[in-house]
Amino acid sequence: MTASLSTLPALKDFRYLRLFSLALLYVAQGLPIGLFQVAIPAWLASEGLSSGEVGSFIFIAFLPWSFKLLAGPVMDRFSFPPMGRRRPWVLGAQSGIVVVLLVIMLTDPDPGAQFYLMAGLGFLANAFGAMQDVAVDGMAIDILEEDERGRANAFMFGGQLVGTSVSSALGSLALASGGLSLAAFAMATLVALIMLVPLLIRERPGERILPWSEGTASNEALSAQTDQFLAIFGTLFKALILPMSLLLIVLEALNRMAAGLLLAVMPVLTVQELSWEQTDYTQLVALAGVVAAVFGVLMGPVVDRFGATRILTIVVGIRAAMFLLVGLAESLWQQSLFFQTVVMVDRLSGQVVTIAIISLFMRICLPAVSATQFAVYMASANLTLSMGSGLAAPLAFLSSSQMFLVMAGLSAMFLLLWPLLDLGRHERDARAMQEKASQTTIDKSDERSGAAGKRIANPLTETSTQRSTEPFMEPPMATSRKDKE
Repeated sequence: MTASLSTLPALKDFRYLRLFSLALLYVAQGLPIGLFQVAIPAWLASEGLSSGEVGSFIFIAFLPWSFKLLAGPVMDRFSFPPMGRRRPWVLGAQSGIVVVLLVIMLTDPDPGAQFYLMAGLGFLANAFGAMQDVAVDGMAIDILEEDERGRANAFMFGGQLVGTSVSSALGSLALASGGLSLAAFAMATLVALIMLVPLLIRERPGERILPWSEGTASNEALSAQTDQFLAIFGTLFKALILPMSLLLIVLEALNRMAAGLLLAVMPVLTVQELSWEQTDYTQLVALAGVVAAVFGVLMGPVVDRFGATRILTIVVGIRAAMFLLVGLAESLWQQSLFFQTVVMVDRLSGQVVTIAIISLFMRICLPAVSATQFAVYMASANLTLSMGSGLAAPLAFLSSSQMFLVMAGLSAMFLLLWPLLDLGRHERDARAMQEKASQTTIDKSDERSGAAGKRIANPLTETSTQRSTEPFMEPPMATSRKDKE
């Protein structure tokens, strides 16, 4: 048994194994997203719940994604290096998803009488899903080479869309034929199957597959381990409040709130107002998701070539025009092709916006706190997505067409603020912040050295202390050996 475990591969050694594994892990986290964000909301709409109630369900179920920032520092601080820095967290999170889905299968809460129980179980499932997301993002940052991050992002978020699409379609069919228990069992089975990937593939060569098997922690995992929470949070806070960092958070908030409001409005609009079948809507979303996943992979190099800022200006403009058209052209709503086109354009454009903004967030992360800083950005994005869905309740006095005008307004605000983003200024601000932190450290060191020197110094032989004026730089990363293709 031990000999067979020692032959299992490591992600760090094989490029395409890295890309495939990360994409498959994102499929796993897309499965509960599709179930709780598309399939169950459409089912709730078919059961007669209002857009406010559907929006409240989405808000509660996806609230844990807003607190991912709490998981980042914990994962940076606590790990089991002999099995890899991130893999134990991935396995634990996926196990949690499976357990919660099995609890849903066994309890089978009624959407009317046990609404908050169902929403609470959705909250727990997504809490583990968010934990897995942070762990997988940290793993990606740790093991990906610099020249493959853009391609990896396209594969990862494409994988998430595939998972969302599969669970939207399969979950909706299960809900229509066998209820919530069957849908939860189907998703639990799929997540458990995907869990075989992190169970059988190590992060780096020589690490343990299981806690009790043979293996040792890699030098990379040991050197990255830190026990200084205060240092992490201090640097993180300074990085987050840089002007361009705050502006990008606001821009993504406007984009996500429009997307979240759309998530709450569309199931009720199509199923209740337009008399679509529940499965018609979810299967359309699933198909659009698969197409968008492929489209996103193809658009990844385009974003790299023409720049995320230029692409975002065009695509967010398309989304704003689409929302405005839907809000003003209510006479076209009865034509199925019209809303089918809307769903497809939303998924395609939304995937491009996600890929482009994620690349910008990665660009502005400081290396010293990149995993935690990136988790904060993703948490803020998910919080505002939930807030957008939650807006459906206080805006319930508006008609569906007026809701689309609100989405158009949010996208227009994005376009108005977008020209203020200056990445060159951010790089200068970040460099100045690091240099100031380095100089402060040097000054404190000099003060301690000077105080000690005064107690023992001879005035006749004392020389002035030389102080380094070099700017602060991150230590160079160890060069990895050439990937096996």
